[in-house]
Amino acid sequence: MKYIEINKQTMRVIRIEDTLPSNSAEAAHFTECPDDSVDIDWWMNEAADTLHEEKIWTPDEVRPLRNTKLEGTDWMLGSDSPYKDDATFIANLKTYRQALRDLPSHSGEILDSTWPYLEGWSSKVP
Repeated sequence: MKYIEINKQTMRVIRIEDTLPSNSAEAAHFTECPDDSVDIDWWMNEAADTLHEEKIWTPDEVRPLRNTKLEGTDWMLGSDSPYKDDATFIANLKTYRQALRDLPSHSGEILDSTWPYLEGWSSKVP
């Protein structure tokens, strides 16, 4: 049995203890966790009361972030882009942008590992 403290804004595990702290004020911040494999930075799915190694993105969270990522790469396709003559990069960019556009059509939740990323440009995790 583990005891975990969750950051209520990000819903990430920020502290793990093997025993509940003896200070009652500090202990109030901890939740009992039957999953002994839990680790720092795991994500809490508050609705399902479950913990996951990866963040599970709901469709409502996906669309705004997807739109931001698309807007953030618009300039790369312009006629004055420094990438305009790099055919490989432009092909990768178009594939990346199409994968972003396809995200809302996925049914259910999306994990960090299923987010598309632009090879050599952005991180794999949003």
